[in-house]
Amino acid sequence: MTRKLSYRADIDGLRAVAVLAVIAAHLPENFLPSGFLGVDVFFAISGFVVTASLLNQQRTELARLYVGFLSRRVKRLLPALAICVAVTGVVVLATDPFPQHSIQTGLAALFGFANIVLFFFELDYFSPSSIFNAFTHTWSLGVEEQFYVVFPMFAWFFYFRANTDSFKALAGAMIVGGLVSVVMFGWLYEDHQAAAFFLMPTRIWELGVGALVFLGTRRRQSGPLQGIFRRLAPFALVALIACFFVPENYAMPATLAAVGLAGLLLASDDHSHAARVLMLPPVVYIGRISYSLYLWHWPIIALGPIVLATAWRSSAVYVVAMAIAAVISFHWVEKPLRYRAWTTRRGLDIGLGLGCNLVLAAALLFVMVGTGANSGSATAALHPPSYLPVMPSGKSHVLTCALDGGSRTFKPDTVSNCTVPPEPGMPTIWTMGDSHSGHLQGMLYELHDRLGVGVHLVETPGWSFPFPAGKKFAPREAVFSEISAMFKPGDIVLVSRIFLTRTRPYSVLELRPWLYNATRLAEDLARQGVHLVITGPPPLYHYDDIRECSMDEKESCRLERDELAPLIDQVMAQLIELETSNSNVAIFNIFESVCPANDRYCYPHNGSSFLYRDKDHFNSLGSMLLAEPFVDMLRSSGTLTPGQ
Repeated sequence: MTRKLSYRADIDGLRAVAVLAVIAAHLPENFLPSGFLGVDVFFAISGFVVTASLLNQQRTELARLYVGFLSRRVKRLLPALAICVAVTGVVVLATDPFPQHSIQTGLAALFGFANIVLFFFELDYFSPSSIFNAFTHTWSLGVEEQFYVVFPMFAWFFYFRANTDSFKALAGAMIVGGLVSVVMFGWLYEDHQAAAFFLMPTRIWELGVGALVFLGTRRRQSGPLQGIFRRLAPFALVALIACFFVPENYAMPATLAAVGLAGLLLASDDHSHAARVLMLPPVVYIGRISYSLYLWHWPIIALGPIVLATAWRSSAVYVVAMAIAAVISFHWVEKPLRYRAWTTRRGLDIGLGLGCNLVLAAALLFVMVGTGANSGSATAALHPPSYLPVMPSGKSHVLTCALDGGSRTFKPDTVSNCTVPPEPGMPTIWTMGDSHSGHLQGMLYELHDRLGVGVHLVETPGWSFPFPAGKKFAPREAVFSEISAMFKPGDIVLVSRIFLTRTRPYSVLELRPWLYNATRLAEDLARQGVHLVITGPPPLYHYDDIRECSMDEKESCRLERDELAPLIDQVMAQLIELETSNSNVAIFNIFESVCPANDRYCYPHNGSSFLYRDKDHFNSLGSMLLAEPFVDMLRSSGTLTPGQ
């Protein structure tokens, strides 16, 4: 039985297939709906190659084995990663108005924790979109690097410390661990997708497939089984490529299939028809530079819309740029530093790599803090803050007046912290709803400053109000129970919610259950002499992130009004029916206020500042500009009396 693995060019070819699939999925046209499965193929390849590398070592004590293995991984991964983080970090700090999340992810990537940082970002509704996080792709490196920390100890315990050449104990332990991992992956995928996607324990099974294939192929290099693998390999390659075209909503079975097919290709050898295709020189070369290509592809795609003019934001430009960056990285950084002696001892190699990363991390943090202090006013003028400080305490709105059922919980002082009392003789506006109530904060504070009305705002992202039957959110119920005892005749309950789907093609959500409960709420409020005001939907733009919009190119993010108006009209017709059926109900047409019927286009800015924080939420300035039309609506509907 042999343990040593000679170089297999077909594995580099398989790397090429994986990285090209990932790039095709990430390009603006999204050429491959499930091209992200290329990362899963990388996991299987890594499990195979790393197991071969580890088991090729002589039996020795754990410390020597562990340090030797980690030093090879450090020299293989860290130099190219560090250069990518350094260069990309500088570009981010120079061009991105909101660089914090990118820089935090990049710093975590330097130490193998990017997947954990991204996991917590994903749990937080208020985190910026990962689309413009220049280091989102480093989550997979975090998974692999955490596996590298654990696997040598695992292999030593189940193989190296034994006095046998048998892999049975190691294979058995890996099968058990892999089964636990894949069960966790399937169990978490539906309801806790972020955990299934980002965390190492739910991904070990993919690396384990590659590792088990290596163990299996080392026992027998020839014979009938190898012939079967060779005959199946071409079909496996075609099926693997077909997986990349599967619609994204079949990602779970496609992931299982892609990893299994990658394992089958690894179990074959370089004599199959599939291997001949994978060993074509251009394919092998792409595989050899696949790590550098993977590192650079995402920063270029993510930062392109921020850095480049609209005319240059094309897949062709991105592909050329990432190819140039990858070739330079491979030949000038990755390859020479991988095989060059760094120090005289492997432990010192590890220390040198981590020490350089620590210096780089400190430098990026220093620059971020310094540039943030110097350019804050310019950034705030172009991109006003999403929220104003809570009145009168000055606390953070998202930490004080937003309840998500997770880290942001209802507290005894939540209502008092998020309520500003009115001046004598003025009503209070009690605002409730999902995140589309939260984006009215600037308007509410403007109304308080102008008119002296009281304002209350606690938003519950993802939870509209009132609730449909059978769907309750305890924090919102707790807030409503407390504030309803504070209602006075003449007060206003302001309800805002999402009405349209946020993915294209846009459509109107099913509103009938919610409208029924809104009618019941209006009737209850009428008995207390309280008004109910409901806002209609705002414009819903097509951009993924406000940062891709340019003030200099007015047409870059504009929305043709007639494209969205029919959907808005459908919503407004249902809301007006509610208004005509209840004398204490008034409807505020936000769309008409910010995008009048005589305008051909809607714009996310006013010529000097952006008015939105994303595609359908106002920032504080955009919200403040709603105050005047909102007051006009209140007065024309009789909700506010002339004296008020």
